[in-house]
Amino acid sequence: AVASDGKETNGLTIGWLSYGILWNKPIATAYVHAVRYSKHIFDGAAYYSVNYLPKEYKKQLGYFGSVSGRDEDKMANSGLTVVNDLAPYFQENRVTVICKIVGRSDFDINHVDERVQEWYNRDGVHTQYYGEIVKILVNE
Repeated sequence: AVASDGKETNGLTIGWLSYGILWNKPIATAYVHAVRYSKHIFDGAAYYSVNYLPKEYKKQLGYFGSVSGRDEDKMANSGLTVVNDLAPYFQENRVTVICKIVGRSDFDINHVDERVQEWYNRDGVHTQYYGEIVKILVNE
């Protein structure tokens, strides 16, 4: 997922994403953990993109999951072409889902599995960003 708060743009590999209908709108919900550098960017963003890269970009996907935006400019160093639309995304994507953030909430630490609760007590919770799907781009 990629977001910009108007000052910074950053992408991260998200392992948690869900699609569904919420408030009678098509929604993609991205889950960003409290310790992720991108969290403050998502907090200030109006939109985010979900990026599906072709298999030949597996190395770049791994890069986004292993390097922090705290340490370097991942967008510039990834070797991918950034396109700025409502939300930034990669030109190389097979599919891009652009989402308008229409809500967000933090997991309630008191109502999760005990093993997850231990982890959240130590490192903080995930924030759920509810994104109304406003555009889907497909490269063939």
